[in-house]
Amino acid sequence: MTTSQWDTVWARARASKHTAIVGSVAIPPTPGDLLVLWVHCNAPWTTGGPIDEVRHRVNKLLGDDWLGAVPAPEPPVVGLRSQLFDERPVRAIDARLVEACNRLAGWSDGHVVLGFDAIDAADAATIATLTQILGHPGWLRLPVILAMHRVPQGPVAELVESIEHTVGNDAVVEMPASTTSDPSPVPFDWTTLPPDVLRVVRAGSVLGSVFEAGLIARLLDEPVGIVLELLQRAADAGATLVDRGEGRFFIPPETVQALQDHMLPSLRDHWHAQLGALLSEPRPLGREASIPTCRELELDARTSEKWVDREVADTEVPMVATAPEERPNTVGSAPSGVYAEMFEPALPVEPASASWTPADAEPVVTSPAPAAMPEPSERAYRTTPEPRADQGRAATHFEAAGQAEAAVEQYLAAVREVASQGDSRRAYAMVQQALTILGDLPPSERRSLFQTQLLIELGREQWLSSVVGPPFTLHHARASLEAARAALPEAPPPELVGQLASTMAGVCYDLGDLNSLQQALNELTVVSRQLLEAGESMLAARLLNDQAAVYVRLGNPVRATHLLSEARGLFDSVLRVSPEETDAIEELAAAEHLLARLALHTPIRPGRESEAYAISIEHALAAESAYERLSRPWDVARVWETLGRLELGQGRPEAARGRLMRALQLQRQMGDVTGLARTTAALANLCIAADQLGEAATLLADSIGLNFEKGSPIGLAFNRRVFNALWIAAQQAESEKAEHLPRLMAEVERRLVQAEAVLGQLTLPGE
Repeated sequence: MTTSQWDTVWARARASKHTAIVGSVAIPPTPGDLLVLWVHCNAPWTTGGPIDEVRHRVNKLLGDDWLGAVPAPEPPVVGLRSQLFDERPVRAIDARLVEACNRLAGWSDGHVVLGFDAIDAADAATIATLTQILGHPGWLRLPVILAMHRVPQGPVAELVESIEHTVGNDAVVEMPASTTSDPSPVPFDWTTLPPDVLRVVRAGSVLGSVFEAGLIARLLDEPVGIVLELLQRAADAGATLVDRGEGRFFIPPETVQALQDHMLPSLRDHWHAQLGALLSEPRPLGREASIPTCRELELDARTSEKWVDREVADTEVPMVATAPEERPNTVGSAPSGVYAEMFEPALPVEPASASWTPADAEPVVTSPAPAAMPEPSERAYRTTPEPRADQGRAATHFEAAGQAEAAVEQYLAAVREVASQGDSRRAYAMVQQALTILGDLPPSERRSLFQTQLLIELGREQWLSSVVGPPFTLHHARASLEAARAALPEAPPPELVGQLASTMAGVCYDLGDLNSLQQALNELTVVSRQLLEAGESMLAARLLNDQAAVYVRLGNPVRATHLLSEARGLFDSVLRVSPEETDAIEELAAAEHLLARLALHTPIRPGRESEAYAISIEHALAAESAYERLSRPWDVARVWETLGRLELGQGRPEAARGRLMRALQLQRQMGDVTGLARTTAALANLCIAADQLGEAATLLADSIGLNFEKGSPIGLAFNRRVFNALWIAAQQAESEKAEHLPRLMAEVERRLVQAEAVLGQLTLPGE
């Protein structure tokens, strides 16, 4: 590639334009005014892959004041209760990456570039994610350089086509195959190296063409400095060894094969096993991973700061939102039956087979009494990985060492980690790899347990993922969960049974037809009883919250209220014995919040509105108190948003505005962009009720922008609902008040349509 061609690439980068370089290319030094974050896609396979490496490097540049370096503090919403909280539990990796990069683009003013070297060597999940991001004009504002060493084919060709489609044909630069980013292998007899040098290089070959000196030092129990000196001696002797910086080294694939051909298989297997153990262990947290998790980013000018600043001074917000004398002495004091009678049922008769019964009553749904389920020695589906371990990479080394069960265990941990980051494509690929390994093992309880756990994770990703099309459909998710049920061991851990039932119920809930909803209730009812009989009252109570969500979908608030009251009773009984049991406090807070939000999801009987909203507010205040006790500002702000909506329903707009403004300010301080989007939308509803339609349109546009930045299709669905209400109000507005509304409404609709084109359009429950 000529200097003038590279000058063109650099000029495009300065103009924030993406570029694809096709053909082998030697990467020259970067101009002094640019910083290129090169990621080598032919480096060792890792859990998060190139996308996660980019995210971490971007976050490191942003600094400790921005919390993208750790997973965003997503709300701890699980199961079907997420449907009543109007949110999905995890954002897609696409949105996370774009959010971090766009933040960096604004900060760097066009001086930082993303570079993917050997993109044609990347895994399918990475290619698919980049195709999704770069296929939408204007979504990623940080310029990207994609360098590929071969003529693009298959998914890589689709990636190049997406860039051509969005940027133009001049975005693709054809390179001559006369140069290469890594030197061609020069004949060299590696066996002539001194034994200590050869030992280090052999250990590096076990890692592949690219290896880290630090990891080799840990494997060989040598100081990193000694390992680097020995690699220097190898380079001095003429070995084909390239230092890629940051302690990473490259040797040609042919050299890797030659070194391994002269290695004892037992030594190779031993080193693979040792590497698997090292990579599965948590490493000490680095600076970028030790950032506190209660803040993420500041809200920029596009979040209606000017409008907000007119209402509330930008100062610290105390956690306590309600004076002690305002709090009720009893929580939800109205009996559940009285509260339920205030709502208008949508169905005249509830399915008789779906009732939940206490342990001392006869069940309506009958099933063989299960054998006693022993308490598992370890939680069956722990979702938080150990810090900084690389489970996916550990799995590949255990697999190479022939330790199949250890490999599957690490793959399972890796699946949960990437799923928590919203990388559904990578999670799917790892589940398939782990299931393939399990298929070669003889039947056993442990094999069944692994298979069930993997299939539950697969079903959850197929259910909740923002990826569209097969295999990420609700029907594929149901099939995976049916397979998980068939794979259950004879005596499964109770928590695993509950997780399977809750996930299956969630899928059936979203399928939405009457048969699916009936199946969801049957699943939850049977398993609730099994868990109670096994002494797992906490797990059973969690499923009661999920059952309540199904009954709300069926239009049966009476049953939903009864179940939530039953859950409260169980959590209260736990707290009477163990007042500081945080799980019980958290679940009780969730039940109270669910009860509070019933008034926002279910039609209220005429004439009972004031009473229903008053009791809902009592439940919300109880949830607020519990979350304050747990020091959970994220959840406190969500409850304040609920209180604001309830106050608006109660006909107290000033009280509603106060609640919502408190929520907005606290969410700004924490960087809860999803919460900001919801609260801003609620303020838009408030303005519609106050006939301030222009202000409502401005706020709605801000909410749409926040949901787009956060990658939240369900948030956009609620924006669509508010837009429809605003459109109706605009049609009824007096002409002198509506003079500027057509222009504002057209702009809001344009933003909404553009956002839905990128993130997809969801249908809300009940619509």
